[in-house]
Amino acid sequence: MPDQDDGAPVDETDAAMLRGQVAALGARVRDLEQQVSDLEIALSTAAEHGDAIEVEISAMNEQLHREITERTRAERRLQTLLGALRQQRDDLEILVSTITEHSDDIDAQWLRRYSEIEIVSRTDALTGIANRRRLSEVLDNEWRRGLRGGTPVSVILLDVDHFKAFNDTYGHQAGDDCLVKLCATLRHACRRPTDLAARYGGEEFALVLPATGIDGALKVVETIRHELAAQAIPHLASTHRVVTVSMGVVTEVPSAGRDPTALLADADQLLYAAKRAGRNTYRSSRG
Repeated sequence: MPDQDDGAPVDETDAAMLRGQVAALGARVRDLEQQVSDLEIALSTAAEHGDAIEVEISAMNEQLHREITERTRAERRLQTLLGALRQQRDDLEILVSTITEHSDDIDAQWLRRYSEIEIVSRTDALTGIANRRRLSEVLDNEWRRGLRGGTPVSVILLDVDHFKAFNDTYGHQAGDDCLVKLCATLRHACRRPTDLAARYGGEEFALVLPATGIDGALKVVETIRHELAAQAIPHLASTHRVVTVSMGVVTEVPSAGRDPTALLADADQLLYAAKRAGRNTYRSSRG
């Protein structure tokens, strides 16, 4: 077989294959070149913005640290609050248990305290006798009782003669002492538990005498006058030279058309009639 000539033409199939391989290699080279270009751009961008990214990451880390710290503090406060609530719950349970165990004693103490407050609210602070509030309550009750039973109610209203002059002469402390002594006399004159002596206002006083007619009321008046005269409390600013009182005395059987305060109004008119008559005396509904 003769040798093949080196200058003979290449087979077309091989040539086409070679051209395809060359084209593929060219495309691959261009792709690699593009990747290299993109990588260079990315590296350049990263380099340009690296500082900003680092600052942003640092800020995010600081914010995260603050949030963690605040959360830790909040958890501690919550634990403290829960501990206080548990302590309050325990204290409340102990209190409830104590109240349950000693409820009878506590009830008795509160009742005693309530009674003391009630007494104070119905007592005149200076003289220790009933105040005007208590006077109104008792007069109203006794009026209703007299209305049901047809029994009389007597009221004595009295006033210290020339009391302003007494204070001006001896001083207000001496005036207070004088009223205290007078009230001791009024208490003594109220012989029955149902009788009431009360401070009506200033130097005015009232006595309520349930189931008492005019004769019984006048006996109380004479007792007050006698005992006060026996004390002979000096009063140089008075024409009588000692402390005296003027009194108005009224007795009435309650009726449905009348109000108990009318007794006080009638007694007040009689009291001022006694004052106009020269004081140190009384006037009564008997005449």
